[in-house]
Amino acid sequence: MTGLFYIYICVYYRNVYVQSVSSRVNTYIRLTHSSIDRVDSSLGMGLVLRNLQTVVPLRRARMRKDVEILRHIFGVQRFDMGIICVDNRRIQRINRVYRRQDRPTDVLAFPFHEDLRPGKMLCVLHRDEYNLGDIFLGVECVMQQCRDSSQDLHETLTVVTAHGICHLLGYRHETEEDWNEMQQKESYILSEFNRLTGRRLQPLTKRHTHTHTL
Repeated sequence: MTGLFYIYICVYYRNVYVQSVSSRVNTYIRLTHSSIDRVDSSLGMGLVLRNLQTVVPLRRARMRKDVEILRHIFGVQRFDMGIICVDNRRIQRINRVYRRQDRPTDVLAFPFHEDLRPGKMLCVLHRDEYNLGDIFLGVECVMQQCRDSSQDLHETLTVVTAHGICHLLGYRHETEEDWNEMQQKESYILSEFNRLTGRRLQPLTKRHTHTHTL
């Protein structure tokens, strides 16, 4: 599919959560001149994985399988979630629009639920609220990091995705206490992932953490 690609994004930016409370449906926003526009949230797609870049070859079947395992470990398999893979140009544009940071980054997280506290169970009342939000993976940026550290791209993308899901569930790393709490969660999730898959994934270190929650 070329042209417009539709996704839902509820934005928490500058302490403003853009959502239609009365109708309990998403308020849609447009990223001008990009392939990202809007979706109808009634589609209920579960996991939506889209690759909107051609710079980095991706094994989408492997990515989907890994993310589905992560969703089950997190216990959020009933919730919709979007993962969108983009290049440096697109992630830089999103970073500039929502964070006023005019540079590429490896991942941006858009949580659906406002003020969700880490470790708390999601309490939803309507079908439209079975939604975690969206994770934008800057796969070109991640690839460059992997080249510098001689790491496997797809394993790193799995680790970065786990980090992003933590952000969708309310985890932050703005303080030392926040970081330790999030690190413990990631360590547990990845240890379970390793037990199920035989992998040896490790959580992100502070040096490699560039995730931004919006």
